[in-house]
Amino acid sequence: MQRYILERLSTESENFHMNPLKKIYCRIFQNVFKFALPFLPYRNPEIISSLKAVPDVLKKKKCKNVLIITDAGIHKLGLTDRLEKVLTDSSIPYILYDKTVANPTTVNVAEALELYHENNCQAIIGFGGGSSMDCAKAVGARVAKPHQSLAKMKGILKVHKKLPLLIAVPTTAGTGSETTLAAVIVDAETRHKYAINDFPLIPRYAVLDPKVTLSLPPFITATTGMDALTHAVEAYIGNSTTPGTRKNARDAVQLIFENLDTAYTDGAIKKRAGICSAPLISLAALLQNPM
Repeated sequence: MQRYILERLSTESENFHMNPLKKIYCRIFQNVFKFALPFLPYRNPEIISSLKAVPDVLKKKKCKNVLIITDAGIHKLGLTDRLEKVLTDSSIPYILYDKTVANPTTVNVAEALELYHENNCQAIIGFGGGSSMDCAKAVGARVAKPHQSLAKMKGILKVHKKLPLLIAVPTTAGTGSETTLAAVIVDAETRHKYAINDFPLIPRYAVLDPKVTLSLPPFITATTGMDALTHAVEAYIGNSTTPGTRKNARDAVQLIFENLDTAYTDGAIKKRAGICSAPLISLAALLQNPM
């Protein structure tokens, strides 16, 4: 997490290359963060191993209406069917938004937010890849801060407030968005892409259900698995690793090497379970690894 935020700060400082004083300010700010970050409230999401357990979590948190955010492709493949069924069987009303695009836009967030309020929702489930989960995070941020635009929240630590219950259901092993504090959004008018980074954006729960990934093409299984591997390697070779981050990185690499080939060739559930766990472990290591 330190590495991620420090890289953001480094990028911001480079944007001020025409003003030496601002560049010095950003460098000082960056170094202060380096020492402060270990004391900030980073957390890992609580893991749920099956979609069947989601209704119990919602009931425990007294959430009566749920907004599911996904994309048209995921919905068309029928990947949300199991989630919809367990919610229906548990008499939990839900509304589904499936218009999320790759690199979700402010329009996506506004449309989903409108559904959230119209249906008196108390929880949000981001179902899919990184785009759907980022859209869900942004909707949660707008619920928490209804009078502030997403553009005003871009940057670092500008959300502050607790989001409604946020559950992430990743359908690939690549993005790791289920464990990060970031949401990347595109302004629909200007096409400017920006990140919102704050601790409340970390989902409370991550559902690592291998059955969700069964219909993925082998190519996607392979490429997203390799993406998770790069996260793990990057976390291990970072400039300021710790024993904890190195252990997480090694565990993730082992899971990927033991499971990816079989998951690619025959899609075995046990092997997919290992691949589903790898991004969470590798991203946890990467995000807690200072530069």
